Amino acid sequence: MLSPSSGGSPFDRRSPGLRATAGLFRVRVAFRRCNTGETVDRYDITIMEYKSITHNRFFRFVVGRLAFTAVTAIFVAVVVFFAIRLIPGDPALLILGLDSSPEEREELRGVMGLDRPLILQFVDWGVRVLGGDLGYAYSQSRDVLDVVGPALTNTLLLGGAASLIAVVIGVVMGNLATSRSRALRRITDWFEAIFLSAPQYTVALILLIAFAVLVPVFPAGGLSSRGSDGPGALALHLALPAISLALAPGAQMARSLKTSISTLQSTELLPALEARGLSSWRLAVHSHHNALPPMITVLGIQVGGMLGGALFVEQIFSIPGLGALIVQSVNLRDYQLVQGVAFVIAIIFVLVLLAADVINALLDPRIRVGKV
Repeated sequence: MLSPSSGGSPFDRRSPGLRATAGLFRVRVAFRRCNTGETVDRYDITIMEYKSITHNRFFRFVVGRLAFTAVTAIFVAVVVFFAIRLIPGDPALLILGLDSSPEEREELRGVMGLDRPLILQFVDWGVRVLGGDLGYAYSQSRDVLDVVGPALTNTLLLGGAASLIAVVIGVVMGNLATSRSRALRRITDWFEAIFLSAPQYTVALILLIAFAVLVPVFPAGGLSSRGSDGPGALALHLALPAISLALAPGAQMARSLKTSISTLQSTELLPALEARGLSSWRLAVHSHHNALPPMITVLGIQVGGMLGGALFVEQIFSIPGLGALIVQSVNLRDYQLVQGVAFVIAIIFVLVLLAADVINALLDPRIRVGKV
């Protein structure tokens, strides 16, 4: 091993034992005779602290997921930009109307940059997106961010409420499906099959007719009522659309939880813990801790389904969210607005999947080292 005075690092020729300790934040080198006859007592250097961070498995896991998220975002941007161009129709004609003259439409195409090659349009849009500018919505005569902001808030409220209801449904049904009562398990399986097979827009129409028309318990649409804009009124307006979005994801999470708990019950872990005197509550905590990672993954994936279902549910319940906005922008062929809305939805989905992966890695160390 080289000494510090020889100009080299004492870890250039480190033994397997030293390599095993190189992941620690402060590395202590044991007493060892060097070529120069000197003895190295301790060699604490900043470079080893840096290596310890880069060699940390969780850090590398997160960096890898962030890189994958960035690549996915670029791919989504490319697909969104070129897919919207495949929709037939003249944006200038749809925005200005049939009464506009050809000169006015041609001038608007020039202002929108539609007379330039597609690759140049994409590069210009990509550069602006990197700077936080999603473009200008010509159909709304405002910046895309100003249009997307309020709609995004409404969609996040709806998605958050639907996710909370889905988690409750998943936990309750998942535990009922693993109970000792055979009749209860069968009834839960029936409801699970119904929730999974029913389309979200069909559920939304049934709930709207049943609980807003026939039995007017909940409001028929919107997010506020005249003279009543408090949290209670907001919760009443979100109840039916959130339940419509939550049934299928909740049933999917219940199936994942049921599978995980059933697999764990077939092993010797729970009987061994019970033999050690653990209470039923502690056994349930251990069971759910092992079943959480698959359930969180399912929740992250189902968020995409919720965002897709929101396109129809927001239309049915007249909620001014991203779903209603993207339908309106597609009808008007407002490329900038469609690109901005679709890109925001895709980024939300990718970030939710990233958060699910990181949470799973925190709960289960085997995930970040690739053992599962």
